[in-house]
Amino acid sequence: MGARRERRLLETAAPMMQPGETPEVIAMAKVGSLRKVLGEHFALSVATAVLSGGTMFSITSQRELYLLLTDRQLLFFEADVHTGGPGKALFGVPRTHVAITEPTGGFLVKFELRIHGWDQVLALSMPPFPPSMRKKGLRLIAGLPRLQHANS
Repeated sequence: MGARRERRLLETAAPMMQPGETPEVIAMAKVGSLRKVLGEHFALSVATAVLSGGTMFSITSQRELYLLLTDRQLLFFEADVHTGGPGKALFGVPRTHVAITEPTGGFLVKFELRIHGWDQVLALSMPPFPPSMRKKGLRLIAGLPRLQHANS
């Protein structure tokens, strides 16, 4: 993410932050499982491929989010579908209310984000390219607490 996009995201985040709150890292993540996306649209994808003579025209994608980790909270922003830059602010969660599963994968790092009080889990993956975004994603992951297992 370039300096201009980071500046724009921080400007959007300003009203959500408390006085003295310090931004630590901005990262991009893809939400959901591509397998689930394909599963939901599998019949449509096959029908499209058959009707188009084997050429696949249907495009499936995961939703992208920007995440801002501050010293106090984790803020969520949608990614603008037209520019790829940060869009509107979605919500913020105190850092004490979030935990992640142990990340898996090598090339594509995946993990689940759980928010205290929510029934739903966010399946997230960090984009491997460009390398600078991958590094920021790994810094974000390092800054989030891991889920404690009941057996531990």
